[in-house]
Amino acid sequence: MGKVTSKAVFKLYNQQQVLLLPPQLDELISDNHLVRVISTVVDRLDLSAIINGYEGGGTSSYDPRMMTKVMLYGYAMKIYTGRKISKALSQDVTFMWLAAYNRPDFRTINLFRSGLLKDTIEELFKQLLLFLVEQGYIKVENYFTDGTTFSADANQHKVVWKKNSERYKQKAEEKCKQLFKEIDALNKAEDKAYGNSDLEEKGSQSLDTKEIDKQVERLNQVIENSKEKRFVRKATSLKKKVEEQQGKIKGYEEQLVISEGRSGYSKTDTEATAMYLKNGELAPAYNVLTSCEDQFITGFSVHQNSNDATCFKDHLQQLHFKPQTITADSIFGTEQNYQLLEGENIESYLKFPLFHKEQTKEYKDNKFLRENFPYNKSKDIYTCPDGRSLQYTGTDSAAHKKSGYKSTLKVYKSENCSGCSLASQCKKSEENNKTVSVNEQLDFYRQQARQNLNSEKGWNLRKRRGMEIESCFGDIKHNVGFRRFHLRGKKKVKTEIGLVYMAHNLRKMQIKRLKQAA
Repeated sequence: MGKVTSKAVFKLYNQQQVLLLPPQLDELISDNHLVRVISTVVDRLDLSAIINGYEGGGTSSYDPRMMTKVMLYGYAMKIYTGRKISKALSQDVTFMWLAAYNRPDFRTINLFRSGLLKDTIEELFKQLLLFLVEQGYIKVENYFTDGTTFSADANQHKVVWKKNSERYKQKAEEKCKQLFKEIDALNKAEDKAYGNSDLEEKGSQSLDTKEIDKQVERLNQVIENSKEKRFVRKATSLKKKVEEQQGKIKGYEEQLVISEGRSGYSKTDTEATAMYLKNGELAPAYNVLTSCEDQFITGFSVHQNSNDATCFKDHLQQLHFKPQTITADSIFGTEQNYQLLEGENIESYLKFPLFHKEQTKEYKDNKFLRENFPYNKSKDIYTCPDGRSLQYTGTDSAAHKKSGYKSTLKVYKSENCSGCSLASQCKKSEENNKTVSVNEQLDFYRQQARQNLNSEKGWNLRKRRGMEIESCFGDIKHNVGFRRFHLRGKKKVKTEIGLVYMAHNLRKMQIKRLKQAA
């Protein structure tokens, strides 16, 4: 050991030293620490919905208030798995203080999250919102809404596509039809009395499962009753092939049932749908529609559809408090969504897809757009760029592919476009006269949207929208690092995102408290 020449004085360091009065954990945690905020808030929440979920009997359970605090603090500290939370309970001073030295194992933690919280997360989230309203953190006036995708806990290489299932099922049915013809030929050779045994062609129609069972039964009769071995061998071979195709058809039918109205699903999480993520990757995911106010999250809903506009109706139904206004990006500006907000008496600040484009000089100067055709309201006619009239010919209806919402369209048609020098620019087809379809209800809603969005209030809300909702998403995905769910199934996923959003609100509340105290 080298010679020490330094005259420095060091503080006492003795790992074996015993304290006469050991410090309490409470003394080791600062007064403004996040863990204290979470503990105080949860103590003020009504957890009767969770408590009533316990059946009772047997050994005693961990206090649900303690478990709720631990789950929320874990998610606030970027700890999302049961094992890591359980580990923190035995190593981290703040966790140990919060749990009062209780140490539930990871199975208990996972069971609490996937069981009791799964059925009560919405009520718990509502209780937190009530607390935020009472304390003046939010006013429930102006909501900013958008959707974002989170990866599912699923293998992206094990996606079942609905179109593939339909195609493979059709191929298996065609193979069955070919085998049926061989069965008919075999029965003829056996001289069985089945009348006109030729199988009728059914084109692309699906086979009835009873028809397949009937053919298998015919083969069983040949196997049991035939006296020649060559017929038995042929019947056995055909039966094996038919049953193989029958199994495939049943499998594809099950896939189609699971897919329902979706493009497909993941084998590892059948409720997750393949969606494009922000990085352009196609992977199993869930779409989470989120509303916020002053960067506090005020509502959320989980969807298996990546189209935000289609999911908006369900999202509105899951909001716990009705706001005065809702501001959202252009994808939400559909006739159905405008109508929904009108019915709920909520001021609409939803952009529509052409909102920004129609304000450009190029759009305004395009005389071939129907929106720029002169319209005579008293005569109910449009005038094309060549000065020819488009007369009203009747109404039509159009249904949205995903939502099924039906719109009523008024059809206007020119009596004669022959000899028009502008026809090639105005029409898509040279054969027919110019026809336009007008959705008057949507035009009315869009005019309302223009007035709202271009008002002083609308300008302010539009400026805030990106800062409000995108800041929430950025904080959760970048600062907290939550980009992927750790649970499977839509209901459990909703539980987890509820915990993430509650933890976000609690962290936001602490930041505001620190700023006010500074």
